[in-house]
Amino acid sequence: MRGKFTSLLLTGALLTTLLTGCGMEFGSEAEEYESDAVIPKSGDLVADIDFEKAAKAITERKAMARQTGEYQTVVVAFFDWTGRPVGTDRISAAISAHTEETLGLDVELRIFDSSQYGDDMKVLLSSEGQVDLFTSAFLGYNACINDGYALDLEQNGLFDDYCAGLKSKVRDEYLDACRIGGTLYGTPPIKDYAIETCAVCIGKEYLDGIGYNADGLPKGELGYPKATWSEINDIYAQLHEKYPDKYVIATQDNILTQGSTVDNLGGDYFGTLLDPENSLVVKDVFSSDVFKEWCLRTYEWNNEGYIAEDALTNNQAASAKVKSGAYMSLMAACKPGYKTQISGECGREMVVFDVGESFMSSSAVSNFPWCVNRDSQDPIAAMQVLDALYTDPYIENLICWGEEGVDYKLSHKGTITFADGVDANNSEYYPNVLWLMPNPYIAYVWKGDSPDLGREISDFNDNCECRSLAIGFTWDNTNYAAECRNLQEAYDEFAPQLVHGFIEPEEGIERLETALKAAGLEDYMEAKQRALNAWANENNIY
Repeated sequence: MRGKFTSLLLTGALLTTLLTGCGMEFGSEAEEYESDAVIPKSGDLVADIDFEKAAKAITERKAMARQTGEYQTVVVAFFDWTGRPVGTDRISAAISAHTEETLGLDVELRIFDSSQYGDDMKVLLSSEGQVDLFTSAFLGYNACINDGYALDLEQNGLFDDYCAGLKSKVRDEYLDACRIGGTLYGTPPIKDYAIETCAVCIGKEYLDGIGYNADGLPKGELGYPKATWSEINDIYAQLHEKYPDKYVIATQDNILTQGSTVDNLGGDYFGTLLDPENSLVVKDVFSSDVFKEWCLRTYEWNNEGYIAEDALTNNQAASAKVKSGAYMSLMAACKPGYKTQISGECGREMVVFDVGESFMSSSAVSNFPWCVNRDSQDPIAAMQVLDALYTDPYIENLICWGEEGVDYKLSHKGTITFADGVDANNSEYYPNVLWLMPNPYIAYVWKGDSPDLGREISDFNDNCECRSLAIGFTWDNTNYAAECRNLQEAYDEFAPQLVHGFIEPEEGIERLETALKAAGLEDYMEAKQRALNAWANENNIY
Protein backbone atom coordinates (compact mmCIF):
# COMPACT_ATOMS: atom_id res chain seq x y z
CA MET A 1 0.00 0.00 0.00
CA ARG A 2 1.43 3.38 -0.99
CA GLY A 3 2.39 5.53 1.96
CA LYS A 4 2.88 2.70 4.43
CA PHE A 5 6.38 2.28 5.82
CA THR A 6 7.13 -1.41 5.61
CA SER A 7 9.12 -3.12 8.32
CA LEU A 8 11.34 -5.52 6.43
CA LEU A 9 12.95 -8.88 7.08
CA LEU A 10 16.53 -7.87 6.52
CA THR A 11 16.56 -4.17 7.22
CA GLY A 12 18.97 -2.37 9.41
CA ALA A 13 21.49 0.11 8.34
CA LEU A 14 24.77 0.09 6.66
CA LEU A 15 27.85 1.76 8.02
CA THR A 16 27.99 5.06 6.19
CA THR A 17 30.72 4.63 3.65
CA LEU A 18 32.98 7.52 4.53
CA LEU A 19 36.04 6.88 2.44
CA THR A 20 39.40 8.52 2.15
CA GLY A 21 40.74 9.84 -1.13
CA CYS A 22 39.75 12.63 -3.48
CA GLY A 23 37.15 14.13 -1.18
CA MET A 24 35.46 17.46 -1.78
CA GLU A 25 32.88 18.68 0.71
CA PHE A 26 30.34 21.35 -0.02
CA GLY A 27 29.78 22.01 3.65
CA SER A 28 31.28 24.06 6.42
CA GLU A 29 35.00 23.31 6.26
CA ALA A 30 35.74 21.92 2.80
CA GLU A 31 38.89 20.00 2.03
CA GLU A 32 41.17 20.85 -0.87
CA TYR A 33 40.44 18.71 -3.91
CA GLU A 34 43.41 16.40 -4.55
CA SER A 35 43.94 16.07 -8.27
CA ASP A 36 46.30 13.08 -7.95
CA ALA A 37 44.22 11.18 -5.42
CA VAL A 38 43.55 7.50 -5.94
CA ILE A 39 39.96 6.29 -5.93
CA PRO A 40 39.86 4.10 -2.80
CA LYS A 41 38.88 0.46 -2.78
CA SER A 42 36.37 -1.06 -0.43
CA GLY A 43 38.86 -1.71 2.35
CA ASP A 44 39.52 1.99 2.94
CA LEU A 45 36.63 2.48 5.37
CA VAL A 46 37.06 4.88 8.26
CA ALA A 47 37.57 2.51 11.15
CA ASP A 48 36.92 4.75 14.11
CA ILE A 49 33.19 5.27 13.47
CA ASP A 50 30.92 2.87 15.33
CA PHE A 51 27.36 2.64 14.10
CA GLU A 52 25.76 -0.38 15.74
CA LYS A 53 22.76 -0.42 13.43
CA ALA A 54 25.04 -0.21 10.45
CA ALA A 55 27.26 -3.05 11.52
CA LYS A 56 24.23 -5.20 12.34
CA ALA A 57 22.66 -4.54 8.94
CA ILE A 58 25.85 -5.46 7.08
CA THR A 59 26.16 -8.68 9.05
CA GLU A 60 22.52 -9.63 8.45
CA ARG A 61 22.64 -8.91 4.74
CA LYS A 62 25.82 -10.86 4.19
CA ALA A 63 24.50 -13.77 6.25
CA MET A 64 21.32 -13.88 4.20
CA ALA A 65 23.33 -13.70 0.97
CA ARG A 66 25.40 -16.69 2.08
CA GLN A 67 22.21 -18.55 2.92
CA THR A 68 20.32 -17.74 -0.30
CA GLY A 69 23.24 -17.44 -2.69
CA GLU A 70 22.27 -13.98 -3.87
CA TYR A 71 22.32 -10.38 -2.69
CA GLN A 72 19.28 -8.15 -2.58
CA THR A 73 19.32 -5.39 -5.21
CA VAL A 74 18.76 -1.64 -4.97
CA VAL A 75 17.72 -0.08 -8.31
CA VAL A 76 18.97 3.44 -9.09
CA ALA A 77 17.25 5.32 -11.93
CA PHE A 78 18.37 8.36 -13.90
CA PHE A 79 18.76 9.37 -17.56
CA ASP A 80 21.27 10.04 -20.30
CA TRP A 81 20.93 12.45 -23.21
CA THR A 82 21.43 9.73 -25.81
CA GLY A 83 19.72 6.74 -24.27
CA ARG A 84 20.83 3.81 -22.17
CA PRO A 85 24.60 3.31 -22.53
CA VAL A 86 25.67 -0.05 -23.94
CA GLY A 87 27.92 -0.64 -20.94
CA THR A 88 25.26 -0.05 -18.27
CA ASP A 89 25.09 -3.69 -17.14
CA ARG A 90 28.88 -3.85 -16.93
CA ILE A 91 29.00 -0.76 -14.72
CA SER A 92 26.20 -2.13 -12.53
CA ALA A 93 28.21 -5.31 -12.07
CA ALA A 94 31.35 -3.34 -11.16
CA ILE A 95 29.45 -1.28 -8.61
CA SER A 96 27.85 -4.41 -7.15
CA ALA A 97 31.21 -6.14 -6.77
CA HIS A 98 32.15 -3.23 -4.52
CA THR A 99 28.85 -2.82 -2.66
CA GLU A 100 28.53 -6.52 -1.86
CA GLU A 101 31.49 -5.96 0.41
CA THR A 102 30.70 -2.47 1.71
CA LEU A 103 26.89 -2.51 1.77
CA GLY A 104 25.94 -6.16 1.65
CA LEU A 105 23.83 -5.67 -1.47
CA ASP A 106 23.89 -5.23 -5.25
CA VAL A 107 23.17 -2.04 -7.18
CA GLU A 108 21.45 -1.98 -10.57
CA LEU A 109 21.55 1.16 -12.70
CA ARG A 110 18.49 1.83 -14.85
CA ILE A 111 19.36 4.59 -17.31
CA PHE A 112 16.67 6.02 -19.59
CA ASP A 113 16.73 8.32 -22.58
CA SER A 114 16.10 11.85 -21.36
CA SER A 115 13.19 12.31 -23.76
CA GLN A 116 11.35 9.33 -22.21
CA TYR A 117 12.51 9.45 -18.61
CA GLY A 118 9.53 11.34 -17.20
CA ASP A 119 6.88 9.17 -18.85
CA ASP A 120 8.69 5.87 -18.26
CA MET A 121 9.34 6.64 -14.61
CA LYS A 122 5.72 7.57 -13.96
CA VAL A 123 4.73 4.14 -15.24
CA LEU A 124 7.31 2.37 -13.09
CA LEU A 125 6.60 4.39 -9.96
CA SER A 126 2.87 3.77 -10.34
CA SER A 127 3.26 0.03 -10.91
CA GLU A 128 5.03 -2.95 -9.44
CA GLY A 129 8.28 -2.29 -11.31
CA GLN A 130 11.27 -1.92 -8.98
CA VAL A 131 12.80 1.51 -8.57
CA ASP A 132 14.37 2.39 -5.23
CA LEU A 133 16.30 5.60 -5.86
CA PHE A 134 15.57 8.10 -8.61
CA THR A 135 16.22 11.64 -9.70
CA SER A 136 13.13 13.83 -9.78
CA ALA A 137 14.40 15.69 -12.87
CA PHE A 138 11.77 15.77 -15.65
CA LEU A 139 9.23 14.35 -13.20
CA GLY A 140 9.04 17.50 -11.07
CA TYR A 141 9.88 17.42 -7.37
CA ASN A 142 6.49 18.71 -6.22
CA ALA A 143 4.74 16.35 -8.61
CA CYS A 144 6.67 13.39 -7.18
CA ILE A 145 5.47 14.35 -3.71
CA ASN A 146 1.88 15.05 -4.73
CA ASP A 147 1.66 11.80 -6.68
CA GLY A 148 2.94 9.82 -3.70
CA TYR A 149 6.20 8.66 -5.26
CA ALA A 150 8.65 10.14 -2.74
CA LEU A 151 9.36 8.79 0.74
CA ASP A 152 9.63 11.05 3.80
CA LEU A 153 13.37 10.60 4.32
CA GLU A 154 13.21 11.47 8.02
CA GLN A 155 10.45 9.02 8.81
CA ASN A 156 11.35 6.80 11.77
CA GLY A 157 14.77 8.47 12.02
CA LEU A 158 15.93 7.13 8.65
CA PHE A 159 17.93 10.17 7.57
CA ASP A 160 19.74 10.70 10.87
CA ASP A 161 20.52 7.01 11.27
CA TYR A 162 21.59 6.12 7.75
CA CYS A 163 22.70 9.28 5.95
CA ALA A 164 25.28 10.77 8.31
CA GLY A 165 27.84 10.93 5.53
CA LEU A 166 25.45 12.73 3.21
CA LYS A 167 24.65 15.23 5.97
CA SER A 168 28.35 16.01 6.29
CA LYS A 169 28.59 16.79 2.58
CA VAL A 170 25.48 18.93 2.03
CA ARG A 171 24.85 22.15 3.92
CA ASP A 172 21.82 22.28 6.18
CA GLU A 173 20.48 25.28 4.26
CA TYR A 174 20.52 23.25 1.05
CA LEU A 175 18.73 20.33 2.68
CA ASP A 176 16.17 22.76 4.14
CA ALA A 177 15.56 24.11 0.65
CA CYS A 178 14.30 20.64 -0.28
CA ARG A 179 11.73 20.51 2.50
CA ILE A 180 8.13 20.74 1.40
CA GLY A 181 5.70 21.57 4.18
CA GLY A 182 8.57 20.95 6.61
CA THR A 183 9.17 17.42 5.30
CA LEU A 184 12.37 16.28 3.58
CA TYR A 185 11.51 14.18 0.54
CA GLY A 186 14.76 14.49 -1.40
CA THR A 187 18.40 15.48 -1.29
CA PRO A 188 19.98 17.92 -3.76
CA PRO A 189 22.81 16.90 -6.05
CA ILE A 190 26.01 18.79 -5.26
CA LYS A 191 26.29 21.00 -8.31
CA ASP A 192 26.22 24.49 -9.70
CA TYR A 193 23.21 25.98 -7.95
CA ALA A 194 24.09 29.27 -9.58
CA ILE A 195 24.03 29.43 -13.38
CA GLU A 196 25.35 31.79 -16.00
CA THR A 197 22.42 32.75 -18.18
CA CYS A 198 22.66 32.08 -20.96
CA ALA A 199 25.24 30.27 -23.09
CA VAL A 200 25.06 29.78 -26.84
CA CYS A 201 27.19 26.75 -27.71
CA ILE A 202 28.34 26.33 -31.33
CA GLY A 203 30.47 23.59 -32.86
CA LYS A 204 34.00 24.89 -33.43
CA GLU A 205 34.24 23.10 -36.77
CA TYR A 206 31.33 25.18 -38.06
CA LEU A 207 32.82 28.42 -36.78
CA ASP A 208 36.08 27.47 -38.46
CA GLY A 209 34.10 26.86 -41.63
CA ILE A 210 32.91 30.47 -41.74
CA GLY A 211 36.30 31.77 -40.63
CA TYR A 212 35.08 32.99 -37.26
CA ASN A 213 37.50 33.25 -34.34
CA ALA A 214 35.96 33.95 -30.93
CA ASP A 215 39.31 35.01 -29.47
CA GLY A 216 38.55 38.59 -30.48
CA LEU A 217 35.66 38.85 -28.04
CA PRO A 218 36.14 39.94 -24.42
CA LYS A 219 35.97 37.20 -21.80
CA GLY A 220 33.23 36.92 -19.19
CA GLU A 221 33.85 36.09 -15.54
CA LEU A 222 33.97 32.36 -16.31
CA GLY A 223 36.48 32.83 -19.12
CA TYR A 224 34.05 32.26 -21.99
CA PRO A 225 33.82 34.78 -24.87
CA LYS A 226 31.19 37.39 -24.07
CA ALA A 227 28.76 38.07 -26.92
CA THR A 228 25.63 40.11 -27.62
CA TRP A 229 22.52 38.76 -29.32
CA SER A 230 23.34 40.91 -32.32
CA GLU A 231 26.69 39.13 -32.64
CA ILE A 232 25.06 35.73 -32.21
CA ASN A 233 22.48 36.54 -34.90
CA ASP A 234 25.28 37.58 -37.26
CA ILE A 235 27.08 34.27 -36.64
CA TYR A 236 23.84 32.36 -37.19
CA ALA A 237 23.25 34.10 -40.55
CA GLN A 238 26.75 33.10 -41.70
CA LEU A 239 26.32 29.51 -40.52
CA HIS A 240 23.00 29.18 -42.31
CA GLU A 241 24.50 30.47 -45.55
CA LYS A 242 27.57 28.21 -45.31
CA TYR A 243 25.72 25.07 -44.19
CA PRO A 244 22.19 25.22 -45.66
CA ASP A 245 21.77 21.45 -45.17
CA LYS A 246 22.07 21.76 -41.36
CA TYR A 247 19.83 23.36 -38.78
CA VAL A 248 21.45 26.30 -37.04
CA ILE A 249 20.03 25.71 -33.54
CA ALA A 250 18.49 22.78 -31.70
CA THR A 251 15.77 24.58 -29.77
CA GLN A 252 14.29 23.29 -26.53
CA ASP A 253 11.92 24.57 -23.87
CA ASN A 254 14.58 26.35 -21.82
CA ILE A 255 14.22 29.98 -22.80
CA LEU A 256 13.13 30.99 -19.29
CA THR A 257 14.98 28.40 -17.24
CA GLN A 258 18.36 28.95 -18.86
CA GLY A 259 17.89 32.18 -20.72
CA SER A 260 16.64 34.60 -18.08
CA THR A 261 16.85 35.66 -14.45
CA VAL A 262 13.15 35.00 -13.89
CA ASP A 263 12.63 33.06 -10.66
CA ASN A 264 10.35 30.05 -11.17
CA LEU A 265 9.01 29.98 -7.63
CA GLY A 266 8.46 26.47 -6.36
CA GLY A 267 9.80 24.96 -9.56
CA ASP A 268 7.00 26.10 -11.88
CA TYR A 269 6.45 29.27 -13.92
CA PHE A 270 2.82 29.76 -12.95
CA GLY A 271 3.62 32.79 -10.80
CA THR A 272 7.20 34.08 -10.86
CA LEU A 273 9.49 36.83 -9.63
CA LEU A 274 10.44 38.99 -12.60
CA ASP A 275 12.88 41.05 -10.52
CA PRO A 276 13.93 38.44 -7.96
CA GLU A 277 16.94 40.37 -6.69
CA ASN A 278 14.76 43.28 -5.55
CA SER A 279 11.11 42.24 -5.32
CA LEU A 280 8.95 39.48 -3.83
CA VAL A 281 5.90 40.39 -5.90
CA VAL A 282 4.58 37.37 -7.80
CA LYS A 283 3.85 38.14 -11.45
CA ASP A 284 2.79 36.38 -14.63
CA VAL A 285 5.90 35.84 -16.75
CA PHE A 286 3.94 34.85 -19.85
CA SER A 287 2.50 38.34 -20.17
CA SER A 288 5.91 39.95 -19.55
CA ASP A 289 8.36 41.58 -21.93
CA VAL A 290 10.94 38.92 -21.02
CA PHE A 291 8.85 36.12 -22.49
CA LYS A 292 7.71 38.20 -25.45
CA GLU A 293 11.29 39.13 -26.38
CA TRP A 294 12.33 35.48 -26.36
CA CYS A 295 9.36 34.46 -28.47
CA LEU A 296 10.18 37.20 -30.98
CA ARG A 297 13.76 35.93 -31.16
CA THR A 298 12.81 32.32 -31.85
CA TYR A 299 10.08 33.45 -34.28
CA GLU A 300 12.70 35.33 -36.29
CA TRP A 301 15.04 32.33 -36.20
CA ASN A 302 12.27 30.07 -37.43
CA ASN A 303 11.40 32.43 -40.26
CA GLU A 304 15.06 32.45 -41.30
CA GLY A 305 15.05 28.65 -41.49
CA TYR A 306 17.34 28.08 -38.51
CA ILE A 307 14.93 25.74 -36.68
CA ALA A 308 13.91 22.20 -37.69
CA GLU A 309 10.40 21.64 -38.96
CA ASP A 310 9.87 18.85 -36.43
CA ALA A 311 11.00 20.88 -33.40
CA LEU A 312 7.55 20.52 -31.82
CA THR A 313 7.59 16.73 -31.97
CA ASN A 314 11.28 15.75 -31.79
CA ASN A 315 11.97 15.37 -28.06
CA GLN A 316 15.58 14.27 -28.47
CA ALA A 317 17.97 16.25 -26.28
CA ALA A 318 19.57 19.28 -27.93
CA SER A 319 23.09 17.97 -27.33
CA ALA A 320 22.16 14.66 -28.95
CA LYS A 321 20.88 16.56 -31.98
CA VAL A 322 24.17 18.43 -32.29
CA LYS A 323 26.04 15.15 -31.81
CA SER A 324 24.11 13.71 -34.78
CA GLY A 325 25.72 16.30 -37.08
CA ALA A 326 22.38 17.69 -38.29
CA TYR A 327 22.42 20.72 -35.95
CA MET A 328 25.17 23.24 -35.22
CA SER A 329 24.30 24.92 -31.91
CA LEU A 330 22.17 24.94 -28.80
CA MET A 331 21.38 27.21 -25.87
CA ALA A 332 22.14 26.27 -22.28
CA ALA A 333 23.30 27.68 -18.96
CA CYS A 334 27.02 27.61 -18.27
CA LYS A 335 29.29 27.30 -15.26
CA PRO A 336 32.94 26.54 -14.50
CA GLY A 337 34.00 23.53 -16.57
CA TYR A 338 30.99 23.70 -18.89
CA LYS A 339 32.99 23.70 -22.14
CA THR A 340 34.32 20.22 -21.36
CA GLN A 341 30.87 18.97 -20.40
CA ILE A 342 29.01 20.26 -23.45
CA SER A 343 31.78 19.21 -25.84
CA GLY A 344 31.53 15.69 -24.45
CA GLU A 345 27.74 15.67 -24.77
CA CYS A 346 27.88 16.93 -28.36
CA GLY A 347 30.73 14.66 -29.45
CA ARG A 348 32.72 17.60 -30.84
CA GLU A 349 34.54 20.66 -29.56
CA MET A 350 32.06 23.40 -28.75
CA VAL A 351 32.67 27.12 -28.35
CA VAL A 352 30.67 28.55 -25.45
CA PHE A 353 29.46 32.13 -25.89
CA ASP A 354 28.38 33.88 -22.69
CA VAL A 355 25.33 36.02 -23.42
CA GLY A 356 23.93 36.32 -19.90
CA GLU A 357 24.74 36.87 -16.23
CA SER A 358 25.12 34.76 -13.10
CA PHE A 359 21.90 33.99 -11.23
CA MET A 360 20.67 31.80 -8.38
CA SER A 361 16.93 31.21 -8.23
CA SER A 362 14.86 30.27 -5.19
CA SER A 363 14.48 26.71 -6.46
CA ALA A 364 18.03 26.29 -7.74
CA VAL A 365 18.83 23.81 -4.99
CA SER A 366 15.50 21.97 -5.04
CA ASN A 367 14.96 21.69 -8.80
CA PHE A 368 15.57 17.95 -8.99
CA PRO A 369 16.51 16.26 -5.70
CA TRP A 370 17.23 12.55 -5.43
CA CYS A 371 14.31 10.66 -3.91
CA VAL A 372 13.61 7.25 -2.42
CA ASN A 373 10.56 5.50 -3.84
CA ARG A 374 7.80 5.47 -1.25
CA ASP A 375 7.03 1.90 -2.31
CA SER A 376 10.63 0.67 -2.13
CA GLN A 377 10.73 -2.84 -0.73
CA ASP A 378 13.70 -1.89 1.45
CA PRO A 379 13.79 1.86 2.07
CA ILE A 380 16.65 1.52 4.55
CA ALA A 381 18.85 -0.18 1.97
CA ALA A 382 17.90 2.53 -0.52
CA MET A 383 18.87 5.21 2.00
CA GLN A 384 22.23 3.53 2.54
CA VAL A 385 22.94 3.50 -1.19
CA LEU A 386 21.89 7.15 -1.37
CA ASP A 387 24.39 7.96 1.37
CA ALA A 388 27.14 6.04 -0.45
CA LEU A 389 26.47 7.95 -3.67
CA TYR A 390 27.40 11.14 -1.83
CA THR A 391 30.36 9.76 0.11
CA ASP A 392 32.01 6.82 -1.69
CA PRO A 393 34.42 7.99 -4.43
CA TYR A 394 34.76 4.48 -5.83
CA ILE A 395 31.02 4.19 -6.53
CA GLU A 396 30.63 7.76 -7.73
CA ASN A 397 33.55 7.41 -10.12
CA LEU A 398 31.98 4.31 -11.66
CA ILE A 399 28.56 5.92 -12.06
CA CYS A 400 30.04 9.12 -13.49
CA TRP A 401 32.84 7.81 -15.72
CA GLY A 402 32.74 4.01 -15.95
CA GLU A 403 35.70 1.66 -15.59
CA GLU A 404 39.36 2.61 -15.77
CA GLY A 405 41.09 1.05 -18.77
CA VAL A 406 37.80 0.39 -20.52
CA ASP A 407 35.95 3.70 -20.58
CA TYR A 408 38.69 6.09 -19.43
CA LYS A 409 42.35 6.25 -18.59
CA LEU A 410 44.12 8.10 -15.79
CA SER A 411 46.93 10.55 -16.51
CA HIS A 412 49.96 11.13 -14.30
CA LYS A 413 48.39 14.46 -13.31
CA GLY A 414 45.35 12.73 -11.85
CA THR A 415 42.88 13.78 -14.55
CA ILE A 416 41.15 11.37 -16.91
CA THR A 417 40.34 11.14 -20.58
CA PHE A 418 38.93 8.48 -22.89
CA ALA A 419 40.63 5.10 -22.91
CA ASP A 420 42.70 4.23 -25.97
CA GLY A 421 40.48 3.75 -29.01
CA VAL A 422 37.47 5.27 -27.25
CA ASP A 423 35.79 8.62 -27.91
CA ALA A 424 32.45 10.30 -27.20
CA ASN A 425 30.87 8.60 -30.19
CA ASN A 426 31.84 4.98 -29.52
CA SER A 427 32.15 4.91 -25.73
CA GLU A 428 30.08 2.21 -24.07
CA TYR A 429 29.60 4.32 -20.95
CA TYR A 430 29.75 8.11 -21.07
CA PRO A 431 26.49 9.51 -19.66
CA ASN A 432 28.12 12.90 -18.96
CA VAL A 433 25.35 14.18 -16.70
CA LEU A 434 27.63 15.12 -13.81
CA TRP A 435 25.28 17.92 -12.70
CA LEU A 436 22.64 15.24 -12.09
CA MET A 437 24.86 12.94 -10.03
CA PRO A 438 24.69 13.15 -6.21
CA ASN A 439 28.31 14.22 -5.68
CA PRO A 440 30.52 14.18 -8.80
CA TYR A 441 33.27 16.17 -7.06
CA ILE A 442 34.53 13.11 -5.21
CA ALA A 443 35.23 11.44 -8.58
CA TYR A 444 38.04 12.15 -11.03
CA VAL A 445 38.20 15.37 -13.06
CA TRP A 446 38.11 15.19 -16.86
CA LYS A 447 41.15 16.41 -18.76
CA GLY A 448 40.80 20.08 -19.67
CA ASP A 449 38.97 21.00 -16.48
CA SER A 450 40.65 22.50 -13.47
CA PRO A 451 41.80 19.91 -10.93
CA ASP A 452 40.15 22.25 -8.43
CA LEU A 453 36.81 22.24 -10.26
CA GLY A 454 34.84 21.33 -7.14
CA ARG A 455 36.15 24.37 -5.31
CA GLU A 456 35.48 26.60 -8.33
CA ILE A 457 31.86 25.44 -8.48
CA SER A 458 31.48 26.06 -4.75
CA ASP A 459 32.95 29.56 -5.10
CA PHE A 460 30.72 30.23 -8.11
CA ASN A 461 27.69 29.38 -5.99
CA ASP A 462 28.86 31.53 -3.07
CA ASN A 463 29.85 34.54 -5.17
CA CYS A 464 26.85 34.71 -7.50
CA GLU A 465 25.91 38.38 -7.75
CA CYS A 466 22.24 38.08 -8.72
CA ARG A 467 20.54 36.01 -6.02
CA SER A 468 16.82 35.73 -5.57
CA LEU A 469 15.39 37.17 -2.37
CA ALA A 470 13.32 34.00 -2.17
CA ILE A 471 16.22 31.54 -1.87
CA GLY A 472 15.11 28.99 0.69
CA PHE A 473 11.40 29.38 -0.08
CA THR A 474 9.63 26.16 -1.04
CA TRP A 475 6.13 26.13 -2.46
CA ASP A 476 3.92 23.41 -1.06
CA ASN A 477 1.26 23.17 -3.74
CA THR A 478 -0.35 20.03 -2.36
CA ASN A 479 -3.71 21.78 -2.04
CA TYR A 480 -3.36 23.13 -5.58
CA ALA A 481 -2.03 20.03 -7.30
CA ALA A 482 -5.06 19.75 -9.59
CA GLU A 483 -4.77 23.41 -10.59
CA CYS A 484 -1.08 22.94 -11.31
CA ARG A 485 -1.83 20.00 -13.59
CA ASN A 486 -4.49 22.03 -15.40
CA LEU A 487 -2.06 24.89 -15.89
CA GLN A 488 0.61 22.53 -17.19
CA GLU A 489 -1.85 21.05 -19.67
CA ALA A 490 -2.74 24.54 -20.92
CA TYR A 491 0.95 25.38 -21.23
CA ASP A 492 1.71 22.16 -23.10
CA GLU A 493 -1.07 22.88 -25.58
CA PHE A 494 -0.20 26.47 -26.45
CA ALA A 495 3.37 27.33 -25.37
CA PRO A 496 5.52 25.02 -27.54
CA GLN A 497 4.58 26.85 -30.74
CA LEU A 498 5.76 30.08 -29.11
CA VAL A 499 8.92 28.67 -27.58
CA HIS A 500 10.08 27.15 -30.87
CA GLY A 501 9.01 30.13 -33.00
CA PHE A 502 6.16 28.62 -35.02
CA ILE A 503 3.57 31.29 -34.28
CA GLU A 504 3.51 35.06 -34.29
CA PRO A 505 4.16 36.08 -30.66
CA GLU A 506 1.29 38.52 -30.16
CA GLU A 507 -1.26 35.97 -31.35
CA GLY A 508 0.36 33.03 -29.57
CA ILE A 509 0.75 34.79 -26.23
CA GLU A 510 -2.88 35.88 -26.28
CA ARG A 511 -3.99 32.27 -26.79
CA LEU A 512 -1.67 31.04 -24.06
CA GLU A 513 -2.81 33.68 -21.59
CA THR A 514 -6.47 32.91 -22.24
CA ALA A 515 -5.88 29.20 -21.63
CA LEU A 516 -3.81 29.77 -18.48
CA LYS A 517 -6.37 32.10 -16.95
CA ALA A 518 -9.15 29.63 -17.72
CA ALA A 519 -7.06 26.97 -15.95
CA GLY A 520 -6.87 29.06 -12.77
CA LEU A 521 -3.59 30.98 -13.12
CA GLU A 522 -4.69 33.99 -11.07
CA ASP A 523 -5.90 31.92 -8.10
CA TYR A 524 -2.75 29.82 -8.22
CA MET A 525 -0.56 32.93 -8.26
CA GLU A 526 -2.46 34.44 -5.34
CA ALA A 527 -1.93 31.27 -3.29
CA LYS A 528 1.76 31.29 -4.12
CA GLN A 529 2.00 34.97 -3.13
CA ARG A 530 0.35 34.29 0.24
CA ALA A 531 2.78 31.45 0.93
CA LEU A 532 5.73 33.61 -0.10
CA ASN A 533 4.57 36.49 2.11
CA ALA A 534 4.23 34.20 5.10
CA TRP A 535 7.71 32.80 4.52
CA ALA A 536 9.19 36.28 4.10
CA ASN A 537 7.59 37.50 7.33
CA GLU A 538 8.80 34.46 9.21
CA ASN A 539 12.35 34.97 7.94
CA ASN A 540 12.37 38.80 8.15
CA ILE A 541 12.88 39.19 4.40
CA TYR A 542 11.33 42.25 2.81
